[in-house]
Amino acid sequence: MMNAKNLELKLNQYFKGELSREELGLWAMKLYYELMKGEYIQLEKLQVYHFLKTISTFHVIPNDITEEYPCTEKEVQEILEILEGKRDIYYTFNIKIYEGLYKKEQYINSQKIYAQLRNTIEKVDKDNISPEVISELVAYYKKNKNIKDVQTLIGLLECHIKGIIAENINIEEEIADFRQSVGIYVGGTSISKENFLPNLRKLLDCILGDSFFRVSIAYIKGKPYLSLIFL
Repeated sequence: MMNAKNLELKLNQYFKGELSREELGLWAMKLYYELMKGEYIQLEKLQVYHFLKTISTFHVIPNDITEEYPCTEKEVQEILEILEGKRDIYYTFNIKIYEGLYKKEQYINSQKIYAQLRNTIEKVDKDNISPEVISELVAYYKKNKNIKDVQTLIGLLECHIKGIIAENINIEEEIADFRQSVGIYVGGTSISKENFLPNLRKLLDCILGDSFFRVSIAYIKGKPYLSLIFL
């Protein structure tokens, strides 16, 4: 599994003379291309996306005609310093769930569930959410309820979806209860009621790959922190 710790070990190998410039560059290029084919949904791999993208040109021979220029050893050294906790850095970028994900066997059924949920809420009047719709949302919330470890963007988006459902629906009694909404310096019931279904729809658009969202990655003292931003 490619992650920040493994990348740090690889860069240390290079600076110890155990890897050549070409070996490091080709290794990073291979992993970067794998990320671009969809493996970026793995959170640990996404956290090193920027670094692999940079190092993937380390072996390239400079060419003014084709405007191909490698990353420098200084850049590689700076990446190592970030991974070792000697400097902090922050990234924010747009991202989208790639189209081919739901062609994979393990995600086909999930796509059907997300699409059904979206189809359901598209037809709902926010002022009159039927018991049938509430039951459907509660059933989704309870499905795979005990998440032990979120490892993918899909899992992280699911946490957001379930969080919004639990915030606006009393799961035990299966009734809409906007009083459960909690905020700091935020308006109360009316705002929650107005935003519940639009926000849920927005998240379903993201998890189905129909909308972009933003990812924020911070490296603080060598430890990566990843969060999602919805505008």
